[in-house]
Amino acid sequence: MQGSKKLTLFQALSIGLGNIIGAGIFIMAGASITAAGPAAILAFLITAFYATTVGISNAELSSDFPSVEGGVYSFTLLTMGETLGFLVGWFRLIAYSISGAATALGFSGYLISIGLPKMLYFPIAGFLILILVIIDYLGLRLAAVIESSLVILNILGLLLFSFSSLFISGIKVGNFTPFLPHGILGVLVASNIAFFAYSGFNTIATLTPNVENGEKTVPKAIIFSLIISASLYMLVTFSMVDSLYWNKFGTASDPLSLVLSGIKAPFYLIYFIDLTAIIATITVTLSIIIAGERTLSQMVKDSMLPKILGGKKTTLLIISAIMIASLSLGNVESIALASNFGIVFSYMLSGIQVAIARKRKIKGKFRSPLYPFLQIFSVILSALFMASLGENALVIGVVTLIVGLVVFSLHKEFIKEFESRRAIR
Repeated sequence: MQGSKKLTLFQALSIGLGNIIGAGIFIMAGASITAAGPAAILAFLITAFYATTVGISNAELSSDFPSVEGGVYSFTLLTMGETLGFLVGWFRLIAYSISGAATALGFSGYLISIGLPKMLYFPIAGFLILILVIIDYLGLRLAAVIESSLVILNILGLLLFSFSSLFISGIKVGNFTPFLPHGILGVLVASNIAFFAYSGFNTIATLTPNVENGEKTVPKAIIFSLIISASLYMLVTFSMVDSLYWNKFGTASDPLSLVLSGIKAPFYLIYFIDLTAIIATITVTLSIIIAGERTLSQMVKDSMLPKILGGKKTTLLIISAIMIASLSLGNVESIALASNFGIVFSYMLSGIQVAIARKRKIKGKFRSPLYPFLQIFSVILSALFMASLGENALVIGVVTLIVGLVVFSLHKEFIKEFESRRAIR
């Protein structure tokens, strides 16, 4: 790719924000508030701190290894070896696929909430995935232009929602008591749900070879994406709790619309927020497809998966097929928690990878501040997040890990046998 065709800082940031600012706040915020009450604000703050510790480590790693497209998968492979590298790639592919299904379901959920027949819930989500796969196939630059345009509308929509709801409602101190109705456990559950909202920054790390001056630009894009998203999330969550008592949210898949309806906001404002929510689910699903396709492609290049799976058309067909199959999981909250195991597992290794890279004297153009304390916090918080995922998510995660090890072992055995036969010939 020629320099003139590489992505700018704004475009890389837009793809990252397109992944981060979407399903997490437009769909999962209500579930977070239900789990923790007003303390959901604290949950989003804790998760922002955790995401920042991981994000800064990933920023350094993307600067250390600017020529790879696999993000956290590639960083693990290059620092910790093939087995862990494959497992992280395996988890990321599954996480991308099922989280993409969740955001596609969020898209169809919002359309149904404004009047489309319920029977179209799954077909609409599947159709969205296919359309966005075609856009990705037509080129990363086209996808970046679309993301850049739509993510601005997302941010404007969230700002408009927050300030409008606060203006209409005023400050309702009573809505913030009791602050911890479900105790610390509720905050931990809400943090795990909220983590689904922050996990998209790794998409930026997969873009490094295709970004102008990637080893400098990508770390900036990662850090800027976290600052912008965390600030927006805190503002939106505060305005939601302020406007509507926490136990009113339940499992609503359109919590922002629920708030606006509850405070009797003008109908045109509700429609506009619904429109931005729909746009957000599109940008997230598209950026997830981009990250999934690039991770799978890099795994094939690294011989972690059979060569037959290579080629953009093939990788996109595989990613879209798994996403569409994952629609059958149905419940967006369950999908988020299940996909979080693989995400947290991969992020738990980031701090260790920075230490390994530094020990090997690998030095990029960005260095993490507060080393090694930031990385130690990152590993500890990852372990706490993983422990609090819940029994179902842990069981799914462990089973997925075992299946991944089996797949990796069979693939390596196949390669060994193939090379042995070729040597005999």
